Amino acid sequence: MPDIPKDVMAMDKMEMILADMHITDAIAENKAQLGMNEKLLTEEYHEQIFKNHGTTRQEFLKSYKFYEDNPKLLNKMYDNILEKMSKREEAVGKK
Repeated sequence: MPDIPKDVMAMDKMEMILADMHITDAIAENKAQLGMNEKLLTEEYHEQIFKNHGTTRQEFLKSYKFYEDNPKLLNKMYDNILEKMSKREEAVGKK
């Protein structure tokens, strides 16, 4: 597998951001069914995620492009994300 350049976010940080994005995208989609602007909500949520993780949209997009160009790394990252989200869902189901 290729080395991750210094100016690219580490996989674990990318995984956390992507997991948060998938959750907020689902929330925005649900709110859109109530008449809210999904695109606007999604942008607001994503900006908050970048702020929470101490990064910017530009840094995220640059890093995502690197992982996109390296499908093995991207697939590994999404395998990890799916595993984490399944565990979260399981934990919520037990409450």
